Amino acid sequence: MSKAKSFSLSAYIEQALKLAEYEKDEDGVVVASVPNISGFFSQGENFEEVRDNLRDAIAGNLLVGLQLGFEIPKIAGVEMRDIEEGFNGLAF
Repeated sequence: MSKAKSFSLSAYIEQALKLAEYEKDEDGVVVASVPNISGFFSQGENFEEVRDNLRDAIAGNLLVGLQLGFEIPKIAGVEMRDIEEGFNGLAF
């Protein structure tokens, strides 16, 4: 049997947002990224907008990664457990 990962998507996103770094570029656009995790970045006109955009970028990248079977980057504070897959790839 193959293994699947079990974790809380909302906890993962919130923890990633806590690790995010924010800065303004030379044009005044706020840029945010989660260090050491490819694809977890965004931009916006202000902190609130860039944080919302970053939340969407993280969720989107996670969902695509899960669908494609990619390894999900580990984030401190988020428990990821291996579980056995049952019939039709459904995790129990």
